[in-house]
Amino acid sequence: MEVMIAAFLTAVAVISLLPMQSTSLRTGFRADYLGRAVGIMQSELEHRENQLMCTGTPAPGTINQTITVSDPINGTSAATGDAIFTVVTIITTPAANQWVVNVTVTWTGGPASGITSSIFVTRQLYSC
Repeated sequence: MEVMIAAFLTAVAVISLLPMQSTSLRTGFRADYLGRAVGIMQSELEHRENQLMCTGTPAPGTINQTITVSDPINGTSAATGDAIFTVVTIITTPAANQWVVNVTVTWTGGPASGITSSIFVTRQLYSC
């Protein structure tokens, strides 16, 4: 009798925890995508800052990129189920030797606005 009661209580506990599994998986996937997007955004900001400080290029304008997790360099060979991120970089020049770099990263299933960050870059002599 005691074994049956223990088995019943264990079954109730396990069944009550099952709905939490899908929630925790969704939260884990969301955190993974957000972490990858933040890494891509930071890398793009640093890359453009380095370009502007050393050479003054690229020219102001919009740069669109698609980055896949399995092929982050070329972004062309996405594997099945691969995470695909869209990166939009907008560079403006408010004054001479000054640039504002705004990077927005979006992905399928993420927030519609994605995540955005900006950096203000000034070029100094002999910086590279």
